Amino acid sequence: MTKMTATTTGKASIAGNVHHVVGLSPDVWYLILQKVPDREHLASICRVCKGLYPLATQFLYKTITIGPPYIDFATFWKTINDEDRKSESTKWAESLALVRRLTADSNPNQTRAVCSINIESFIRHEWDKDALELGDLRPIFEQELPRLVNVLPNLRQENGSRPVLGLMPAVVTIKAKASPWHDKPDKPNTQLPGIQQLFFACPDLKSFSLSVSNDYGGCVRPYIHHSVTKTFQFASANNHLPFPPLESLSLSGYDMDTEQEWPHWRDGLDWSQVKTLTLGPNPRWAGGPTMADLLRQFKAHATALRSLTVQTWAAEGHETCHPLESFLASFDTLEELTVKRHFVPVQKLARHERLKRLCLHCIEVPRPDGAGRPTFGVEELVLLDKSCPELEELEIDISRDASGEWPRDILKALAGSFSNLRRLTLHCEVGLEFDWSRRQDKPYLPLLDEAFVRAFAEPFFALRGAGSKLERLTIKTGETLRRFPQWPPGYERLEKQSTRWFDAWLKNTDGEVKVKNVTPFILVWWAAGGK
Repeated sequence: MTKMTATTTGKASIAGNVHHVVGLSPDVWYLILQKVPDREHLASICRVCKGLYPLATQFLYKTITIGPPYIDFATFWKTINDEDRKSESTKWAESLALVRRLTADSNPNQTRAVCSINIESFIRHEWDKDALELGDLRPIFEQELPRLVNVLPNLRQENGSRPVLGLMPAVVTIKAKASPWHDKPDKPNTQLPGIQQLFFACPDLKSFSLSVSNDYGGCVRPYIHHSVTKTFQFASANNHLPFPPLESLSLSGYDMDTEQEWPHWRDGLDWSQVKTLTLGPNPRWAGGPTMADLLRQFKAHATALRSLTVQTWAAEGHETCHPLESFLASFDTLEELTVKRHFVPVQKLARHERLKRLCLHCIEVPRPDGAGRPTFGVEELVLLDKSCPELEELEIDISRDASGEWPRDILKALAGSFSNLRRLTLHCEVGLEFDWSRRQDKPYLPLLDEAFVRAFAEPFFALRGAGSKLERLTIKTGETLRRFPQWPPGYERLEKQSTRWFDAWLKNTDGEVKVKNVTPFILVWWAAGGK
């Protein structure tokens, strides 16, 4: 899937067609409509006052969505009711009608307004015969969608299956996902070369995100009858084209070969313009560069970052990542940092005194001698507060003892520090034994519930004081970076059943604390056994 966003205004071309409505000029209505939060509300306004529709067209059609949201676990489909199933078919019918209407170009203002196409999902599994009433959906993607792309003046959309002709200066964002191992079994792989063509055809590209799935498909790997292209091919005709002026780069599972691939990125990309870098969580290819290798490569080049995200799956990589620590120590410009799976000492963060958002989370995995995750102590929290005084959002790990009691010294340190904090998230362990021969049926720590959260939140807010800027405290258990594509471990169901998220905040000026269970629906569904 590839998603692109192009810049356009279109205001001047349609404002002249809008008559004064309720005494306000088109310019004023343009500013008002720009603040409407979503497409549904905007459509309702236009139904009430049709005179606003020409001006609202730009916002109504800026991003069009094809298909209902994709759900990547087939069993969930069988659990929804008939009304949901009918709604699914309705969304596909609406998508097809929208594509055909835009292709017909009956309203040129609509086609000029489209800046982004968001493909939510492709055809459902073939075995799901009764899922849709529309029959085969392939024509949408093989016939209708390509025709639509060709008539949109402010967008070009490609999935790598056909060559990109000419430059596309309007495209500023590309989000691409590729699976080189599952293209066409009897033909050479085309996904990565297609994305490469698209990448270099956008001279004003600002944001590029590429996620490449690896070849791990279960206990039996498919036999590939052709060579697999896992990277860009800089020996191709695109070699002479300059890199676009990227400001945001996201790579997950991409095999940036250190000898053939990396020199082109190193020398071609203007790293001084890259402000946002996201790496992971998908692993590199077998034998390819690791996360540590990428960080070593980027160290002397990505030195102007404002935002850095590094994520790794639970079973991959090491908790201590010295290349990450060295990378963080090589510059001092970060305002946002997210690290999941690796532990970073506070001393390695001290240079980034402008940090406003910080997330450091180690995953609950087996450790020698049953040791818990590394967490910040009182001295580390004091040093973090002193080094990064502008922190507004903080997410860190916290430990409970065997009885489930909260560490009072940590509670006091958090309550008395970080004066600019608006959001605090604490991640505590479920309490897994990791000795599956014992066939445990419950964790060794008490289940996180409202009473436990309140036991932390009430004294915390009381110590924090009435003048605190803190708006919300979140306490949670459970992991989102587990990766079990083959056989899940014995603790999977236990962990899911124990996963909980709670929010706490001051309800009023009298100091009353409100606690609410905000566990995402999908986690609740998993905990119930998917029934």
